[in-house]
Amino acid sequence: MRSLMAEARAARHIAVIDEATLEFTRDGVAGASLSSIAKRVGLTRAALYNYCTDRQDLVFQCYRRACSLTQSDLLRAYETPVSGAERLGMFLKLSVDLDHYPVAVLSEIAVLDDEQQATVRKDRAQNVELLKTLLREGQEDGSIRDCDLEVVCQAIFGVLSWAPLIRIWLKKSEQEFAARMAAAIPDMVMNGVVPLGNRFPSTHRRIAEILGDTPRTEREQRMEEFARTGSKLFNRRGIAGVSFDEIALEMGMTKGALYHHFESKPEFVSFCCARAFDIYERVMDAAEACETGLEATMTAIELDVEAQLSDIYPLWLTTGLGAFPAKTRAKLAKRNERLAARSFELARRGIADGSLRPFDLEPVKLAAPGSFTYLSTWLPPANERRAAQIAQEVSRFLLLGLRRR
Repeated sequence: MRSLMAEARAARHIAVIDEATLEFTRDGVAGASLSSIAKRVGLTRAALYNYCTDRQDLVFQCYRRACSLTQSDLLRAYETPVSGAERLGMFLKLSVDLDHYPVAVLSEIAVLDDEQQATVRKDRAQNVELLKTLLREGQEDGSIRDCDLEVVCQAIFGVLSWAPLIRIWLKKSEQEFAARMAAAIPDMVMNGVVPLGNRFPSTHRRIAEILGDTPRTEREQRMEEFARTGSKLFNRRGIAGVSFDEIALEMGMTKGALYHHFESKPEFVSFCCARAFDIYERVMDAAEACETGLEATMTAIELDVEAQLSDIYPLWLTTGLGAFPAKTRAKLAKRNERLAARSFELARRGIADGSLRPFDLEPVKLAAPGSFTYLSTWLPPANERRAAQIAQEVSRFLLLGLRRR
C-alpha cells in the first residue's frame, strides 16, 4: 500500500541531502552550518537529526548520493544504442544540465571514518570502471581516440566537480554563465580546442625546472615546510577540518612554535593560498614565454598537473571559500581573477595565430583546471617520469578532446 507519509519523509530526506551538498560545497564540511541546512528545508536543527546521526554521517550521505547520481547518468548514457562518442557526449550533457540535482565534490573524504571512506571509494571506483567501459567501447567502434583510460576518467570527473566550484570562487552565479559552461564542457571534452591537422608541440617543460631550489635562508626553508605540510593536510581534509594542533603534530613541533610564525589560523591559510598563487603565476610566466598559443597553453597545463602530483602541495582552491573572512575572500578572488585573465590571454594568442580554434574562452578555461586538481587523491603516487606522462595525457585530453579525428 502506498504511504504518503513515507513518500513525504523520503522527499524531505533528499531535500536535506541536496541542501547539505550545496552548503558543504560553499563553506566546506567543518565550516558548514547545520542550522542553515535545517532552516532551508523547513526543519529545526534538532529535527535534522531524524535524517542523520551527525555531521559526518550527513557528509557520508551526500557523498554516496553524489556517486549514485553519477552512476544513474552513466547508465542512462551507456544503455543508449549509439556510438561510444555519442554516449560520452550524452553523459556529459546529463551531468552539466542546469536542472541536475546538486552533486557533492568528494574533496574532503578524509573527514569520514575508514569504513565510510572505503564505501565511498568503492562507489566512485565503480563509476570510474563504468566510464572506462564506455570509453573502451568507443575506442573499439572507432569513435573515441586512444588514450590512458584511467587518467582520462579521473580528468572527466574532475572537470564535472570543478565547474560549480569555480563559479563560487569567481562569483559567477548568473544563469547565463551557467548555461555557457554547460554547453562548453561537453564540447571541450569531445572536441578539444586544437584545429584538425595542427601539429602537437613536442617540447615539454618540467615543474622542478620552473620552480628550482627556491627556499634560500633557513627561515624561508622553514616557512616553505609550514606551507607544504599545511597545504597537504588542508587538501586532504578541508581547511576548516584541520587544526593548528594537527599541523604542529604533523611537523613534530608544538602549537606554540607555529604561533611564533603566524598569529592565527586564517593568517596561515592566507599564507598557503598566497604561496599556491605564487606557484601558479610562475607557471604562467613560463607559459607566456612560449612561441605559440598552443605551446603556451600546453605548457601551463602540464606544469600545473606536475605541481599537483609532486610533493610541492600547492593549496587547492576547492570547497570552503565561504568559510574565509570577507576580506580574505576578496583578496583570493582577485588573484584568481588575475590568473584567469592571463590564462584567457594565452588562448586568445592561440586563436589569433591559428594554433587553437575559436571557442567560448571563459567557461572552458575556468573548467579546465578540474581535470588535474584532484588527481593526487584518486591516482596512485607518481614518480617524476609517471607524473610527466600523466601531465602530457591531461594536456592532450584538454587540447585534443576524445573524439577520434
